[in-house]
Amino acid sequence: MSRAVRDGQGRGGWSRRDLLRFGGWSLVAVAGAQISPPLATRDGGALHALETSAARPYVPRPNPTQYVLKIAPADLNPDGRRVVPAMAINGAMPGTEIRVKEGEVVRLQVENHLPRQPTSMHWHGILVPAVMDGVPDVSTYPVDAGRVFIAEFPILQSGTYWYHSHLDLQEQLGLSGAFIIEPRRESLAYDRDYVVLLSDWLHTDPAAALAKLRAGDAMKGMNMGETAMPPAAGMAMNKPDLSDIKYDAFLLNGKGNQDPWTCVAKRGDRIRFRLINGGSSTYFRFMIDGHRLRITHADGPALQPVEVDNLLIGMGECYDAIVTVGSSGSFTIRAVAQDGSGQAVGVLHTPDVPAKADLSMPTFGPRALSYADLVALEPTTLPAGPVREFSLDATGDMAKYVWSISDQAYPNAEPLLIQQGERVRITLTNKTSMWHPFHLHGHFFRLLTGTAENPRYPIKHTANLAPGGALRFEFAADNPGKWFFHCHNSYHLEAGMARVFIYTV
Repeated sequence: MSRAVRDGQGRGGWSRRDLLRFGGWSLVAVAGAQISPPLATRDGGALHALETSAARPYVPRPNPTQYVLKIAPADLNPDGRRVVPAMAINGAMPGTEIRVKEGEVVRLQVENHLPRQPTSMHWHGILVPAVMDGVPDVSTYPVDAGRVFIAEFPILQSGTYWYHSHLDLQEQLGLSGAFIIEPRRESLAYDRDYVVLLSDWLHTDPAAALAKLRAGDAMKGMNMGETAMPPAAGMAMNKPDLSDIKYDAFLLNGKGNQDPWTCVAKRGDRIRFRLINGGSSTYFRFMIDGHRLRITHADGPALQPVEVDNLLIGMGECYDAIVTVGSSGSFTIRAVAQDGSGQAVGVLHTPDVPAKADLSMPTFGPRALSYADLVALEPTTLPAGPVREFSLDATGDMAKYVWSISDQAYPNAEPLLIQQGERVRITLTNKTSMWHPFHLHGHFFRLLTGTAENPRYPIKHTANLAPGGALRFEFAADNPGKWFFHCHNSYHLEAGMARVFIYTV
């Protein structure tokens, strides 16, 4: 297994032509870019700067923190039932954990060791110049087989984030990992720090699963994994459809339930769990047996803490939860698929008790997290500026398996044009019977959860749109470029549920 290279060591063996095409041009572009940190953070994620005038040029610095991410084929068997031809980052799934500090410069060397396929890498939730965002055909080129892409940028924020391929369905095949940014000054008190990255897993080729959906199997209730799934609800039906695909396994930190991931803590320890839903199309309801969760951060920025029994995490969302170990014992960590088809489990145990997972389906406590519970630590009001409003719909045709925004399926969709300095307000209404977690690249947005103005609306980069529901959010247009806006269900994205925000002059 390759090991991440830090502190500028282990520089690669790529040609000058490769560097110019997939690295050097980006570094030149970012050196001249005006990087405006729309949501700079301090003290574990509290917001303190929203000024669009905060742009400052970035000059590449010597000896940045460096990681090498080698993307290569891998035969994986995370659930112990079948070896699957897949992909890995540095020989592992999840990939190497990136951990840096706010204010540092990070250099990320993405090497494509796949024999015949291009790839990409997107830094999910990270504020970067557009040329570093890693979305093929939107902000950059794909990284061809045998080539290298180098992203180098300053870290303007703190919190829990992740990274993943943004090409085809490679994320489903194993290309993702955690991206943790420690604050300059940590105000959150805890004794241990654990990442929990959730994912879903197929024994079949995801491309074949998508082909079956497009052939009408979502309407017929045909097999997407190894076992038949119940008939899917059509677009015109009132009952919500919770899943297109019957997964063969759900994973917690890349491990199946036959050999679950475990962590150790003493009685009385305060554990910071960094929760990431890296699933391709699965919402997870998360809980830990015998413990409540003190939610302290959502999608990176800090919140006024709120204590709950469980929370629903959409694909692409991140939450931080403090758990205090109340007694000696072995406690099952659970991420139950929203459709009830299975769960991913792990174990939290004290040193005096062996780890043992309870694989029975749980009963959830009554207190579940809602977006109304999310309150920022400091005011998040956007800077004054002209307002540009968009009214959009999540739309689709389940029979044809075409997903769209306002009946336009990407890439045959008009761009959403904005200008620097504007306050962009969006109302997004769900005209479908499925859940959609919508993610905005290159910006955070204020999630407008109530009817009255709240100076402490939460800041997020991904938000869940319920069947028949609506989302309202706004963001400061302060990071010029072309930015993807899409459903983070990988299959819905592949079927067209995306648009592009483009800055104009």
